This record gives sequence, C-alpha cells and structure tokens, in this order.
Amino acid sequence: MRSDVCVIGAGPAGMMAAIFAARRGLAVALVERNTTVGRKLLKTGRGRCNVTHAVGADEFARRCGKCGRFLKYSLWEFGADDMMAFLRERGVETRVDADGCVFPASDRANDVKRVLVGEAKDAGVRFLYGKRVEAVRKEGEVFRVEFAGDFVECRAVVVATGGKSWPGTGSTGDGYEIAQSLGHSVVEPKASVVPLVVEEEWVKGLRGVGVPEVRVSVRVKKKRISASGPLMFTGTGVGGPAVFDISVSVTDVLAAGEGPVELLVDFLPGRDHEQVRAMLVEEFGKHARKGLAAVLGWHVPKALAWELVMQLDMREGVKAGEVGKKKRAMLVRLLKETKMTAVATRPIAEATVTRGGVSLGEIDGRTMESKVCAGLYFAGEVMDADGPCGGYNLQIAWSTGVLAGECVLKDG
Repeated sequence: MRSDVCVIGAGPAGMMAAIFAARRGLAVALVERNTTVGRKLLKTGRGRCNVTHAVGADEFARRCGKCGRFLKYSLWEFGADDMMAFLRERGVETRVDADGCVFPASDRANDVKRVLVGEAKDAGVRFLYGKRVEAVRKEGEVFRVEFAGDFVECRAVVVATGGKSWPGTGSTGDGYEIAQSLGHSVVEPKASVVPLVVEEEWVKGLRGVGVPEVRVSVRVKKKRISASGPLMFTGTGVGGPAVFDISVSVTDVLAAGEGPVELLVDFLPGRDHEQVRAMLVEEFGKHARKGLAAVLGWHVPKALAWELVMQLDMREGVKAGEVGKKKRAMLVRLLKETKMTAVATRPIAEATVTRGGVSLGEIDGRTMESKVCAGLYFAGEVMDADGPCGGYNLQIAWSTGVLAGECVLKDG
C-alpha cells in the first residue's frame, strides 16, 4: 500500500505522531506489531496511567538531566498543560496529586487509550495490526517499510517503537535496528526507573513488604541526591517510586562498573533524629513490658521491625523497657539511616524505562527529523531521552510524538 507517512509503533509517541500528522491532511499508516494499541500505556501507573507531571517546560527539562536541552523545544510546543487540555477537551478530566503526578480522574489508563484510538480513527489514520516491521529501506525519496507478506511505500517514516523495557508489551528494541540500518548510531540501552539489587542478605526475608513513605539518598560523583516516596522490598533488593527515582541517577554508574553505590534509607522522613530519639524514649517508657518489635511495628511494617531488632543483636522477645541508651541510639540510626549497598539494577526487561537509544546528536530537536536520513523521524523512548519516575517519560512521548507529527513532510 501507499501512504504519505508510515508511523512504526502504536504506543503513546506513535499514536500522537499519527494523530497530528493525519490532522494536517496527510495519509498516515500506523504499523503495530501487537494486535491492539497501547499495551504498555495500560500498565503505566499500575493501570492508572501517570499521564504527565505538572511542571513547566524549563523545570521539566532540568529534571531530565543531560537530555533536557534536546527536549526543551518539544516541551514548549506541547507540554504538561497541553496534554491535560487535550484529554479534558475529549471528556477525560485529570487530577494533579500533591507530588505533581497527573492521573485521569477516573484512575483508568483505558480512558486515555480510548481518547487516542478515537482521535486517530477520526483523523483517518489507517491501522495495520499484527505487523512486525522486518526492514525499512529508502530508494531515492521513497521509503519501503516491509513486514511479513506486505509493505508500505511512503514519503516519510516515524519510528516510535519504544525501548527494551517491558518486552512483553512489544518493546524489544526493533527501532534500534531500523535506525542503524539507515545510518544512525545507538547508545547502548540500559535499565532505568528500575529496582536495585543490594548485597545485604537481610533484605531477602522482606520480599513483598512495602513502606508507604521513605527518603532514599545516594552520593554520585560527589553529588548528594535524594528521593521520597514508597519503597518495596523485592527479595534481591529494593524498588518502588523512591528507589525508581534514585535509579535514574545510579544506572550509568552501575552499568559502567563504577559501583557499588551506598543507599541511605530513612524510614521515618517526617521526624529528625532527635524527634525519633525522644519518641522512642517516651514509648519505651510507657510500654516497657511490650515487645520491642511490637512497639516499632507502630511506625514501620512488622516484618521490617523484626529485622531491625535482629540487627541490634538482641535476644528474641526483648521488651521495650530493656533497651538501653546505647541500643536506642543504634535503633535511631537504623530508622533514620539504614545502609544498603546497591551493586546492580534489575534486568532491563524489568525496568519501566530504557536509558539509551538513538543518539540525540543525530536528531533535530526542533522537528524530530533525522540529521542522517531525510524524511526519517523519531519519537519517544526509542531515542536516548528519558526522565525520572512520575509521568515524565509519558510526557516525553506525548511531546516528541506531537512535534514529529506536526513537522513530518511540512515542506513536502
């Protein structure tokens, strides 16, 4: 078949690219290897879809680190407010949580998917499901996108295939091969926004135990970085939003073999050391005959309380009133500064986001067009652009997808 534009990948970036290109009157074919769209989108935010993060373009870019400068133009063109308005105008209200994370008011990712599919169909996008692209070739000014038994001939291609995280959703790195075949270089993909593996044995017994609010700190290249939020013990280490945010800063260090990295976990971030000490003195005095682990269990999960007591090297069943000043001081440090040694990330297949991808130096950040191959565009996670946990990576997909869709064949 023939088309003006072929978009490869029907995730958030690909859908937006297809919608905005088709709105301009271009004939758009959207090729998706799965039998439906948005499989990864439906998993985001544990099914609630963390649509974006409510912050301005400049601050958003700053929080994305080294790729922020590249992303800034796309964020100004279509930022967090624009995405919320896009959904609101189509009947999906959003909610901004205290931490800036934005979700559909319904807490249903499927509502976001419904809007995207509806907009694409209304704009005339032609969906080609169950088609894994095997090759993209360019002959003169025409691209030939080939898949089993068929092909699309077009004047421009948008690659929005995602990275290598969550491969069960279809993100298996196909876009990297396409990019390389057309002359692009690819920064080695690594896991980001991912659980960390720690060497301490005691965490293994806490698999599945969650702490609602902690503060995790690390020192990376003489810079101290902290993140707050829930933490989950995984059996090999720790995960959850607080750890995911920290992982963004330590991924490159661990992947380069420059680790390990020491984590400091504060299980009671709402109180300082002196307040925790005073609290323990008061509670141990009032409840002297209660078990120490039981008293600690009022503040942290019971399983974690038992592990902390064991680290004090005290006999099982010790009473709160039997804890002396020295042990109490040790307990304060454990509650406020438990040390864990991160030695690796979990595999990229378990990561939420891929760090790495098509080199940004080979892409025009004002159009998303390749500097290497005219008529070739990129959007979303296939590029070497990622951000922290909390809606940032979805917004990168929305912003770069919209920009690619608005710019593709603009002069053609």
